[in-house]
Amino acid sequence: MKIAIIAHDQQCLGDIQKYLADSNILHSLVAITGGVQQIPGFIEQEHPDLLILEGIQLDPAEQQLLSLVTSRFPELGVIMVCPLQTHEFLLEAMRVGVREVVTTPVSQDMLIDVIERFRQRMTLAKAPLQDEKVLAFIPCKGGSGATFLASNIAYTLASLENKRVILFDFDLQFGDAHLFIHHNSSPLTSIADVTQQIHRLDGSFLSSSSIHVLPNFDVLSAPDEPYKAAEIKHEHVKLLIQVARKHYDFVILDVGGSFDAISIQCLDQSDLIFPIFQQPLPFIRNTKHVINTLNSLGYTSNKIRLIVNRFDKKDDISLADITRTLQLEIFKAIPNDYSIVVESVNQGIPVVKLARRSPVAKSLQEIAQELARRNVQSGLLRKLFSF
Repeated sequence: MKIAIIAHDQQCLGDIQKYLADSNILHSLVAITGGVQQIPGFIEQEHPDLLILEGIQLDPAEQQLLSLVTSRFPELGVIMVCPLQTHEFLLEAMRVGVREVVTTPVSQDMLIDVIERFRQRMTLAKAPLQDEKVLAFIPCKGGSGATFLASNIAYTLASLENKRVILFDFDLQFGDAHLFIHHNSSPLTSIADVTQQIHRLDGSFLSSSSIHVLPNFDVLSAPDEPYKAAEIKHEHVKLLIQVARKHYDFVILDVGGSFDAISIQCLDQSDLIFPIFQQPLPFIRNTKHVINTLNSLGYTSNKIRLIVNRFDKKDDISLADITRTLQLEIFKAIPNDYSIVVESVNQGIPVVKLARRSPVAKSLQEIAQELARRNVQSGLLRKLFSF
């Protein structure tokens, strides 16, 4: 792995070089003292895998330059070194392609952890075969229907494709995914409760902490009190998903609408990401921003599957218009069947159980069938190439 450093502060540059020299990371290193204006020429000349930046303020000119660089070199990882910043600053950093932020003063452990996470992502991105079993659903705008689709696709995989499925509700502040497919009782335990006993985590503990919607379909709910979300760390998320991957055919993640440490860990662990949006122009505009953010975070287009919800063929904006604007193929268009969906949500009954012959139910069945088929194929290929 080739690492490049551009730093304004000579002392900080020396510390980073020393920490990397003392580490066990296999790398080559190039470093200069300078500012953001030197990035394009430096990247053109050195072609690094990872760029570490110090002294960046993210003013409009720097934002524009960084955005151009990360768009031109989408596989380049960018780490920013800076003092502790506001949430708004961090969001702007992610939008222009910064993958991680390390706060000053820089510690060796923190720096090496961040670089190691990037190295692991590089390894995963280059892996030729991967089971498509961890699926993340994210809304591109409020009201997109991501939770409805995540919960109903999970139920359809379990009920009609006979897959063992778990749904994690990672919309930690206001998650209510279980209400879309299970109306009988409130959850006794949540993700927060499980993470408080993370040392006990195994397949049995995970299942016993979940709502059993079906014998082969579990749901682990979001905390019932938003303040409990603060107790959940990104390393907890990784462990939860890793254990679930071993014990379930499909792991469905309802991620929520913000890009933060928890949601990014969910996306890192996912095999496929499903951005959910609708036809109106504001949804499409937001979807373009979401796709750009996903790309800047290192998620390539072969990992992204766009779903248009509440699709109407008579709408002024066609699928061809959407594809042309987003420059990405549409995986599935879910037809607009408002009355059935509202009835399903209000009663807490999955669509394929409430109205199996409805257009929405048929679309969900098609998605489940394709996911199940691809899952079997990738599993067979992995077994074939393991000999």
